[in-house]
Amino acid sequence: MRADEPVPYTLMAGEGAPARAPEGGAMSVKAAAADTAGLFGLLEGVDQAGFSTIVHRHDVAEAWYVLDGEYRYYVDGRWFDVGPGGFVFVPAGVAHGLRCVSAGRKLTLLVPGGPEGFFTDVHAVTESGGLTPDALRDIGGRYGLEALGPLPADRPDAV
Repeated sequence: MRADEPVPYTLMAGEGAPARAPEGGAMSVKAAAADTAGLFGLLEGVDQAGFSTIVHRHDVAEAWYVLDGEYRYYVDGRWFDVGPGGFVFVPAGVAHGLRCVSAGRKLTLLVPGGPEGFFTDVHAVTESGGLTPDALRDIGGRYGLEALGPLPADRPDAV
């Protein structure tokens, strides 16, 4: 095998590098760009009801497979309710965000890989007590993340 080719490996349940969403969702990296020769990054996220992201976009495609719970995804100005077994794909450059309606767990796929490092960096800075707005902006800039603003209310009963 060449040095730039992916190498087979396995992870068991609960294994993976610790990561975190800036809004507080717990994550673990199942595959990083370094593991896949840059092909993709894969994270497992565990979210509490009420967890939500900001609206943002980036230059990589992102997809989610919902394992447990209920989520509302905001994609290109439209809301989609997604439960267990549901799948969401967002092409690169499209504005999106999400809200966890009931405690849930999801897989997040980033293609190509690399931006999963955003979540490991957020975890490291959070653990050291230094996740300030400036630090978050710097981390986002390193990974091509553009923050667009708060997630809009999806309907009057929104969490």
